[in-house]
Amino acid sequence: MRLLETEIIIDAPPQTVWAVLDDIACYAEWNPALPALSGRTTVGQQVVGTLRQPNVPEREVTPTITRVVGARELRWLNQAPGGVFSAEHIFILEPTGDGGTRILHNEIFDGPLADERWPSIDTNLRKAYLDLNQALKARAEALRDRPIALHPAVGKVASGSVETFTARCKCASDPVEIEASHAVAHNHLCGCSKCWKPEGAAFAQLAVVPAGCVAVKAHAKKLEAVDATQKIERHRCKSCGTHMVGKVHDPDHHFYGLEFVHPELATDGHQPKIEFAAFVSSLVETGTPPTSMASVRNELGRARIPAYDAFSPELMDIIAWHKVKLATAAG
Repeated sequence: MRLLETEIIIDAPPQTVWAVLDDIACYAEWNPALPALSGRTTVGQQVVGTLRQPNVPEREVTPTITRVVGARELRWLNQAPGGVFSAEHIFILEPTGDGGTRILHNEIFDGPLADERWPSIDTNLRKAYLDLNQALKARAEALRDRPIALHPAVGKVASGSVETFTARCKCASDPVEIEASHAVAHNHLCGCSKCWKPEGAAFAQLAVVPAGCVAVKAHAKKLEAVDATQKIERHRCKSCGTHMVGKVHDPDHHFYGLEFVHPELATDGHQPKIEFAAFVSSLVETGTPPTSMASVRNELGRARIPAYDAFSPELMDIIAWHKVKLATAAG
């Protein structure tokens, strides 16, 4: 058995480094040693690609993924017929104390041909892997601080609670206008795929008011339900697509008795404080690259907006208690 060992420190969190490694479809953009790789990084799956190293002809590789530990370890195994040669490629990601990542990039060679090929491996393949390490470092560090447009309201000075809330859609003429006769609560950002987001923004902004407090003051005929099968029935303007109000009709739903509005549409420009960001991980499902998620969370941190992958702990506790109430009533 022969072991090829390399190592590098990357000034980016494991989450970002992992996202670069795991996105094999993009290897052609940065990876000099594996400029082409296709398939799915799932244990037991075979991927197909090209291995490139100095002084050695390019060759096709067809390894099988043998281990995936998200943000910590990735392994694949190449085996020649008859057991004459095998190569287990290993990436181990270790978080450093300062928010970076130590990469242990190794490969274990076994079989009768391992010793024969070792001089070339130790020279040519080692150089290829050292170059790969440097390219991975450059890629991850460049992505670490990529600017993210969270939402136009982030960074605005909060004007505090107001007793009424008037909002208009984005139509230049005949806009839909709603009025809420109660101050909004639980103002937050939402990353889910259902909520309406301003153009170019990663998040939606939503808040709630008690049900019955929202009245349509102008052009009600322009409103339509986005999807009447959803528990939160969102209503938008047919012309411009702006979401105006979300209603909950199911009396057993944990948000029954509330209606959802978008504070950014306020005609008076008042901006309540953003209390938290919800469903942050869902941004990946709506098109945000996984390599950008650390930047998203860093931006939220700088804005002092707590980030959650569901609702805030306060609301999650309320939802859990609601489930207990339903179960108790049913029993």
